[in-house]
Amino acid sequence: MALWKSTTSVLCCIALAACAGAPQAFVVRGASVDSGMLAARLEWRPDARVLEALDNGIALQFDVRVQAQGASTWFWRPTVAARTRHLQLRYFPLSRQYQLRDLDLNQARSYAARALALAALEDLRLPLPEWKAANAERYRLEIDLDRNALPGALRMPALFQPAWRRCNGEFAWPARAG
Repeated sequence: MALWKSTTSVLCCIALAACAGAPQAFVVRGASVDSGMLAARLEWRPDARVLEALDNGIALQFDVRVQAQGASTWFWRPTVAARTRHLQLRYFPLSRQYQLRDLDLNQARSYAARALALAALEDLRLPLPEWKAANAERYRLEIDLDRNALPGALRMPALFQPAWRRCNGEFAWPARAG
């Protein structure tokens, strides 16, 4: 009986450790929406393989989803307004420039160093055109690496390697009164 309990305890500990997984590469530290502008403070700790792909000219596309949610009824919150923005981080080896591009507005900013481009990604300021969320009780932000936008040769490894799956984060905060 004691052996069975010990074995069960060990198996439960192993199962819990396996479910815990590695920490997310994207952490949303804070966010706000004011006058149709999203401001978000992110922390991105990408895996070396993701940075290697970037440094070899592979474009990384991110989907930034913002939702304004209404009052909760039971376990569901209705969405009052939603917007998805698409960003692309890319390196151009010939010019040795990194570029952070807003694909929706077709605007780009170039950076001479990878650290500067990553800092710009971590300090997001995105306009939300036609944003109307008057009845919002809270907001929710999700950011994900769009693995479907990767070149074909990287899509399969991106499905199975944790380095690519962890590139997402989410955050929710209450709407300001008034």
